[in-house]
Amino acid sequence: MVYPGHPLVLATAIMSVFGSFAEANAPTGHGWCAALGDDRIPGAGDHVGAAMRTLAVGVEGDGIDAMVAYANRYWEGGQAGGHHRNVAEGAAQAKSIEPAFRSLAQKWLLAAEAAVEA
Repeated sequence: MVYPGHPLVLATAIMSVFGSFAEANAPTGHGWCAALGDDRIPGAGDHVGAAMRTLAVGVEGDGIDAMVAYANRYWEGGQAGGHHRNVAEGAAQAKSIEPAFRSLAQKWLLAAEAAVEA
């Protein structure tokens, strides 16, 4: 992972570790989301938060394209949290992982829809 963690890369890690957005977003005893407190999710805390917001965009119904766009805007807009040397490398990593992100996101969003309908 390119530090501090492109939200698309971190969101992919979150979806690989947690079975649902609700599970990843469940509050811990310290009041933050489970994904932020899980050592299997790499990256700086604010970038894990951006990854959770990326996932929320999809769960709220805006779709996968909007999720990708949000993550990319966050990374570019924040210039990798001040790690300017990592901007291009992180963007390239996100582009390479995007197909896996899209595949996992599609499954996650379908599961979220099914849970709402049940």
